[in-house]
Amino acid sequence: MTDAREVRALLDDRPNLEPALESLLETDASHETWTFDDAGVDSGSFGALVDEGVVEKVDGEYRLADPDAVERALAGEVESGDESNTAASLSLPELDIDPRVAAALTGALALVFVFRVLAFDAIFRSGRVVLSSNDPYFYLYWTEELSRQSNGVLDLSALTAGSFGLLKSEPLLVAVLWVATELTGGIEQAPLVLAWYPVVAGVVTGVFTYLFATGLTDDERVGIASVVMLAVLPVLAFRSGIGFADHHAFDYVWLAMTAAAAVRLARTPATRSSVQSQRTLGWALVMGVGIAGQVLAWEAGPLLLFPLALYAPLAALVALERGDSTALALAPVAAGTAAAGLLTAAIHLSLGWQTDVVAFSPLLLAGGVAGVAGIGEAVRRAPTLPVSEVRALAALEAAGVVTGLSLLVVVLPAYGDRLFTQLGRIGTRSEIVEGQSLFSTQTFGWLFLFGLLLFLAIPYMALALVRAASADDGAERRGWLLGGSYAWLFLVLTLFQIRFAGEFSTFVATFAGFGFVHIAERVDLARPPVPFRDATAVRSDGGGQESPIGIPSARGALSLLFLFLLVSGLSIAQAPVKANQVPIAEDKVETALWIDGYAAENDIEYPENYVFSPWSRNRMYNYFVSGESRSYGFALNNYEAFQRSTEPNAWYEQMRESNRAGFIVFNRAEASDPTLQTRLTRGLGGRYNGFNGSGHYRALYVTDRHQVHQVVPGANLTGTIENGTGPAANETVQLYTTISVDGRDSDATYLRQVRTGDDGRYQLRVAYPGEYEVSTQKSNTTATVTVPEAAIENGEHVDAGTLDIAGSSSTAGGNQTRLRRPAYQVSPS
Repeated sequence: MTDAREVRALLDDRPNLEPALESLLETDASHETWTFDDAGVDSGSFGALVDEGVVEKVDGEYRLADPDAVERALAGEVESGDESNTAASLSLPELDIDPRVAAALTGALALVFVFRVLAFDAIFRSGRVVLSSNDPYFYLYWTEELSRQSNGVLDLSALTAGSFGLLKSEPLLVAVLWVATELTGGIEQAPLVLAWYPVVAGVVTGVFTYLFATGLTDDERVGIASVVMLAVLPVLAFRSGIGFADHHAFDYVWLAMTAAAAVRLARTPATRSSVQSQRTLGWALVMGVGIAGQVLAWEAGPLLLFPLALYAPLAALVALERGDSTALALAPVAAGTAAAGLLTAAIHLSLGWQTDVVAFSPLLLAGGVAGVAGIGEAVRRAPTLPVSEVRALAALEAAGVVTGLSLLVVVLPAYGDRLFTQLGRIGTRSEIVEGQSLFSTQTFGWLFLFGLLLFLAIPYMALALVRAASADDGAERRGWLLGGSYAWLFLVLTLFQIRFAGEFSTFVATFAGFGFVHIAERVDLARPPVPFRDATAVRSDGGGQESPIGIPSARGALSLLFLFLLVSGLSIAQAPVKANQVPIAEDKVETALWIDGYAAENDIEYPENYVFSPWSRNRMYNYFVSGESRSYGFALNNYEAFQRSTEPNAWYEQMRESNRAGFIVFNRAEASDPTLQTRLTRGLGGRYNGFNGSGHYRALYVTDRHQVHQVVPGANLTGTIENGTGPAANETVQLYTTISVDGRDSDATYLRQVRTGDDGRYQLRVAYPGEYEVSTQKSNTTATVTVPEAAIENGEHVDAGTLDIAGSSSTAGGNQTRLRRPAYQVSPS
C-alpha cells in the first residue's frame, strides 16, 4: 500500500493501528530493514499492517513499503482531489481470487458432490425416482400440490391459500422446491427436483462453510480443508445426499450462510467508519437473509438463533474489557438481526408464513442485541461504579435474562410457551433415532456420524474459547467467541438429540479443518495456520506475495494424503454405509408398486386404497399407491397396537370409521402367538393354531418379506345345521376354501369356525370369494356354498342353506359330498 489515501482509509477503518504505525515509522527511519522484535508492536497489529501491504518483507526482514505515504497519512496530508475518506472506506474490495485457491476450492466442492451421490443407483431405478426414507414423500406431496393449485411460477396465490398446509411449518422449503419444479418443466419433474435438491444444498453449504472458516481464521487453507472435512462427514453423506429430500439439507444452507456472515460482522473493528462501510452493510444483509431463511424454512428455526443470543452478551463483555464501544462492537450483528427481523416480518404479514411467535423471533433477537449494546454503552460511560465495568455489565445482563424470561411468560405468553415447549422437546428422549443422544450406546452416533473428526475438532473448539478470552485484537476475540458459541452450543444440543448432528457439521468440519492444517504444520508439511503466526500475509493481492496455497513435492503430497486418511479414514469408510442405509429397500418398492397396480386394475381410489403400514415407510407406500403422502399419523398412532391386538373385528370398525379401510402391509414375522400380526401373516386371516380368524382381511400378495392384505366388508354367510330330528344346537361348524394368493407358489386353505345357536343357525363372515365347504366336527357330511366377489366387496348376505349331519342336506351351492377336513394350521411359503 503506497498511496497516502489508502493508508489514511485503513487508519480510519482501524484506528487501533495508528499507534503501531507511528512506532514503525520511527523504527523505519533509523533502520534500513528491521525485524519484528525491533518493531515493538503487538503481533495482531503488525500482522494486519503486513496483510494490507503497508509493511513489506525484504530478505527475511521488514520495512515500510512507502514511509512518505505513511507520514502524510498520519499527518492527514492526503492528496488534493481525493474523495472523502468515508467514500474510500465505503468502497467494496476488489475481487482478487488466487488461482490456486480457486482450483483447490473447486476440487473440494467436487468432493462434496461425489460424496452426496453415493446412493445414485438406489434413487434412480429403471427410470423411476425412489426418494429415500419416509418424510421426503411429504415434501414431494406438497410440491406437487402447489403445482396443481398454481398457474405457473408467478402465481403466488398458491403460497397463501388456506389449503397450503405448510404455511406454519416449512413454507420456504416447499416454495423453493415448487419454483424449481415449475422452472424445470412442471409437476412431472417434481420427483427429479426433490432427488437433486439435497445435493445442490450440500454443495452450497460447502461454499458457506468455506466462507465461515476463512472468516474465522483468515486462512484459505483452513477453509479448503474444512470443505474437504464437510464432504466426508458420514452424517451429511445421507442427510444432504441424493434422494434424501427432507428439510435438513435446506436448513444447513441458511445456518451456514448466517454463520459465515455473522463471523465477519463480529470481526468488524469497533469504529464508526468500519461499522458504516459497504462491506459491513453487505454482510449484514447476507446475515439477515440467512436468518430469515432459517426461520421461514422450519418452524423450529428460532432454535438455531441461540448461538447469536449467547454471543451478544459475551461480546459486550469482551468489548467493555478492552475499552471498546459496545454499541459499535455489536452494531454489525445487530444490523444483521434487524434486517432479518424486517424481512421475516414483511413476508409473514404479506404471505401469512409461520406463526407470529416464529416470524417475529428475529425482531425479538434484534431488540435483545440492541438492548445489550445500549446497556453496555451506558456502563462504559458511567462516571463511577461500585464494581468494575465488566462485573457491572455481567450483573445487568444476568438480571436482563431473568427479566426477559419473565416478560415472555407474563406479557407475551405465546412466546414463552413456544420457547419452553421447544426446549422441553430438546430434553425429551424418543424411541426415534433422531431423539437419541449423540453419545447414546444405542446409536453410537459420535462414531458412525462423525468418525474421528469430532475428536479432532473438539480441542480446536476449546482453542476458540481460549483465543476469545486472550487474543490481542478485540475484533479477533469477538470472531473466535462467535465461532465457539456456534460450535459448543450445537454440540450441547446434539448431546441431547442427534437430530442436530447435521447443524453441528459445519462447525465440526471447520474446526477439524483448522486442526488438520495445524497438525500438518507440526509435522513440517505446511506453514502454520494464520492464527498461529505472528505476521504473515494471507491472501494474494497481485503484488507478488506468496500464494496461500503452496504446491507440495510428490513426497509431501503423499504425506498429506496419508495424514488426511489417518484422521478421516473412518469417516470415509462410514459415509457410503450411511448413504446406503436410508434408501428404500427394493422389496418395499416392489410391494408398493404391486399395490398400485392392483388398485388401478380394480378401480380402487383414495381413500379405499389407503395403505396401513409401519409408520417409517407409510408415506412412501401411500405416495406410490395414491399420491396421498401428507400424513403418517394414523399409522404412527395405531399400527403397532393393531399388530399386537387380538380383536380383528374391532380394528376393522376403527379403520372403517377412520376412512382407512384399504390395504395393510405386514413385514413377515415367524411367531405362533394370537396377535393379528401372526393370524394374518401365518393364517392369511383364517383360523390359525387354534386362534379365531376374521372375515375382514383378505391376503392378496405374499413374499418372503412382506404380505399385503385388503380390508374388506366380507360376505355375511349364514346357514342351519340339523341332526335329523331338529336343529343341532352348539355344533361346531367349519367353513373352508382353497385360495390362490399372488406371490405364493401353491394354493392355501382359508378356514373359519363358528358354533350354532339353540336354533341350529350360524352366522359367519368370510373374506375370500369362492366355493366353500361346510362341515361339522361330529360328522363328515358336507355341503358347498359359493360366495361371489360382490358379496365380499359389499358385505352382502349369502345363504348357505341347511346341512343335515344325520345324512340328508339341503345346500345352497351344490350336492351333498363327503370330504376330508383341512388341517387348522396354514403356513404361507
